[in-house]
Amino acid sequence: MQQSDITVQRLGDRAFSLRWNEPTTALYLASMARAISRLSIPWLQETVAAYRTITFHIIDTAASVERASLQLLRLLDLLEEQQLPHPRHTNIPVVYGGEYGPDLAECARRSGMTERQFAERHSEAAYTVAMMGFAPGFPYLSGLNEALAQPRHDTPRMKVLAGSVGVAGGQTGIYPVTSPGGWQIIGRTAIPLFRPEEDEPFLLAQGDIVRFIPVIEADFDGLDLALAGGREKTIVTGAGSGYSPMLQVQKPGLLTTIQDCGRKGWQAYGVSVGGAMDEVSLRKANLLIGNDEDAAALEITLLGGSYSVLEDVLLAICGADLSATVDGTAIPMNRPVWLSKGSTLSFGPAQSGCRAYLAIAGGINVPFVLGSRSTDPRARIGGGCGRALAAGDTIASLPPGEWTDSLKTSLSRKAAESNERWIAANWSVDGWIDGASYIARQSRKPRVFTLRLLAGSEWDAFTSESRELLFEELYRVEASSDRMGIRLSGEGLVRESRHELESHGVTPGTIQVPPSGQPIILAAGCQPTGGYPKIAHVISADLPSLAQAVPGDLLAFELTDESTAEQALKEREREIAILKAGMLARSRQWARGGIER
Repeated sequence: MQQSDITVQRLGDRAFSLRWNEPTTALYLASMARAISRLSIPWLQETVAAYRTITFHIIDTAASVERASLQLLRLLDLLEEQQLPHPRHTNIPVVYGGEYGPDLAECARRSGMTERQFAERHSEAAYTVAMMGFAPGFPYLSGLNEALAQPRHDTPRMKVLAGSVGVAGGQTGIYPVTSPGGWQIIGRTAIPLFRPEEDEPFLLAQGDIVRFIPVIEADFDGLDLALAGGREKTIVTGAGSGYSPMLQVQKPGLLTTIQDCGRKGWQAYGVSVGGAMDEVSLRKANLLIGNDEDAAALEITLLGGSYSVLEDVLLAICGADLSATVDGTAIPMNRPVWLSKGSTLSFGPAQSGCRAYLAIAGGINVPFVLGSRSTDPRARIGGGCGRALAAGDTIASLPPGEWTDSLKTSLSRKAAESNERWIAANWSVDGWIDGASYIARQSRKPRVFTLRLLAGSEWDAFTSESRELLFEELYRVEASSDRMGIRLSGEGLVRESRHELESHGVTPGTIQVPPSGQPIILAAGCQPTGGYPKIAHVISADLPSLAQAVPGDLLAFELTDESTAEQALKEREREIAILKAGMLARSRQWARGGIER
């Protein structure tokens, strides 16, 4: 294979894609991705095969995109294709049109057909699962009749129901979970494609053959029940483990979820990495009380709730200032705090920033799902029940380490001596790492955040005027933003051509531009693949800053280079390593009883 047959496409500073310039098969790319994954390359986190690309995600600071891509190009000629399982054949029953396929009529009109003709042609083909992506178990199916090709919606819907069958460009697909989406929806199925509780969580795999079987609504018993994913349950973390709950939710706040550093290793199946939006604040809160830095904690967004303290607890709060109080008295952030049983911990509206992180000693105890405790509300997994916290939920912790117990004992003794319901250590890391950047105590909205960008693979596809606008104008963070993406409003960005792109790998920080021209910055909970053009990428070191922007804040962008992006990330990790070493030194003194507070 000649290297000229492959193009390297950078996806920010922590990922890149190899794009085959000549047509190739999905099975070939899946085979190559599997072969590369088995090489145990030290810098490689995971691979995601798409239509003519394989995306490679790099472990933080392990290698540069340039060095990693050059190494892979040298390795390709030495690899042998890995034998994949024989393709399975699966029939998917679908109700076309009506409330189940709200876009069918318009799709048929664009194609010069009746709705019935469109549905018949769609169901007569045999489709191949070319790739998985966008959402857990989402199959991108090749084999669509050219006459049925459709454009994506100019503005993605905020909610596409699980089981929806859609068309975009020359491909068709099925939404396994309810999520935002820009495809034209022509029908719906009750067959679950993502079953996280099963030994084999995904119904389909790359290379499988799929046929759609038209059915009428009357034949579809239990459609809504099958897609609902079960009834809401109360989260009782640590249930059955013998650990006593530490906190009980009185009021959950606007959006409070359990998060760790993410669900890595499953993007090839469409599973989001997710995890904390502001990873730095999560890691700092954990380190302050002796937890592993990626232990599960609470991510509290914009407006906090209240919690009954069921047992004496050691905790730390970092990130946004959400006016934390105990029994009505303000408590400090960025330091260990001991609370007594029977007190009430409350949070109010954000005074600065958007997201606060509450870590408790030992880390929150919920089951691992696909290797992480993080809540993914869209996929309805993790966090104990796959949703945000609700009133009545209880939260237990894992056993804390020895030196954490020493600190907890010391603080509780001091509290007893002064007859206090809570007490904080007399030292803090206020301003450490985040400094005066993204959580500065300043007047409220609107604030202006400056984010550094690397050019995206479709940078040159946009007009020169649009490229200039991106750096000359301010873009407003919209209230419709969420953990999947930060939606912006401002001067529209225009491409020279509106041709549809093949679906490809994306990462947190990718700036996609749908046909509306209003940019969307993908966030921690984003899908692994997407089909909108990528004008640029926010560098990894600036993503925590983006996570603290609230609706109404303004974003300014400046262009940087890969060397600067890599250096910024290394500096961030160096600061965290220094903090970790400092906490370890303190822990040795705590364990010897040398520091009381």
